[in-house]
Amino acid sequence: MWSSLEELDVRTGISVVLAFALLSVVVSLLNSYLYTSSFLDKKVREIETVLKEQKEFSKVARGILDVRPDVAYIRLVDDNGILKESLGSGEGGDIREFRFLTPEKNTVIVGIREDANRFPVFGPLMWSVFMGVVLSLLFLFFIFFTTPSKDAHLEKLISAMKRVSRGDLTAKLDIDKGIQGNLTLVRVFEGFNSMVDQLRKRYSDYETTSREYQVSESAPRVVVSEKRTDASLRRVVALVAKISNFKELSQKVEGADFSSCLTEYRKAASSIISDYGGFTEALLQDEIVAIFNVPDEQDKPDLRAVCAAVELLQFLSNMNRQRKLEGKEIVVGKVAIDAKPLAFYSDSGVPQNVKEVISLARDVCDKAPVWKVVVSSEVYKQIEDFVDAKEIGIGDKSFFSIVAVEEGVIQV
Repeated sequence: MWSSLEELDVRTGISVVLAFALLSVVVSLLNSYLYTSSFLDKKVREIETVLKEQKEFSKVARGILDVRPDVAYIRLVDDNGILKESLGSGEGGDIREFRFLTPEKNTVIVGIREDANRFPVFGPLMWSVFMGVVLSLLFLFFIFFTTPSKDAHLEKLISAMKRVSRGDLTAKLDIDKGIQGNLTLVRVFEGFNSMVDQLRKRYSDYETTSREYQVSESAPRVVVSEKRTDASLRRVVALVAKISNFKELSQKVEGADFSSCLTEYRKAASSIISDYGGFTEALLQDEIVAIFNVPDEQDKPDLRAVCAAVELLQFLSNMNRQRKLEGKEIVVGKVAIDAKPLAFYSDSGVPQNVKEVISLARDVCDKAPVWKVVVSSEVYKQIEDFVDAKEIGIGDKSFFSIVAVEEGVIQV
């Protein structure tokens, strides 16, 4: 049943592909015929309108020849058939003549080169065929995935998965003749059966181990105390630097220049952060994330982060100065810093839930003004003796924008 329906779908799909392709060819050829039969007449009507509106025939005709390469010549003949003026040449390519009368009863003869106005048949024809094939394949794809027989096999798979989720490890999918022609379903069924076999084996091993453990419970036991590693709290400082106009730059700046600019910025940022003892957590498209006071405990981690942020914006400013001289778009940046005590385990040196403090800094950075280093009130309390800052409001909370940092307070 499945194989016969699948063959029917393939035949139907091929027929649809051929039908769409043939229809596309017919439409393209018809379009070409209508174009060539009416386009030249339209062009001549335009010339006729211009010549009838103007009195100076020679000047207007010469202007038409200058701007219209498809016009070979323009001639003026009086009502007695005597040539009065002739501009242009009748050489080069197939030329089709058109005639019309002026208000003075003179005859204007216009020679149009047919080659210059020939409709490009091949390009539209290929695009028409391509679009026809694409639509046909989409139609075939739709038929293939809405076949009732395939839905039945998928329902069988879903039913077996539900049985396994309830703890029934006897579920198995038979690969019958109905799906042997479909390699995708065969692989899915084989993978499911293999998974169930592995689960059944692991469950059997678990039961064996459990029984052995229960037997040994009655025997004397030697209790070995494990050394437990207790967690301690440590203040972790997060720095988030963003490129505010990243989207505009990606649209306006050429790919090579944009990539080179980002690489230079990220390389410098990583170096600056490292010099002040920070750890670069992530280099994203428009964002740089760093943390301080990890993995080793540091002296003045908040101040280290602020110094790194100030130097980072200084680098960006210097880079923009050069870009302005070269007539290029500048990169607009901003930095936010926040901190939070996190649990540390002495054996790993890795903070727990570091994403929490990064999220705090990221939220501030999203709302911070450009070209500012903004710190939370908690961070400012740790560094107020070493910096000049201005209090600003972001949302319903107070933050501090760093104006200056005491020189030499952190040695790098």
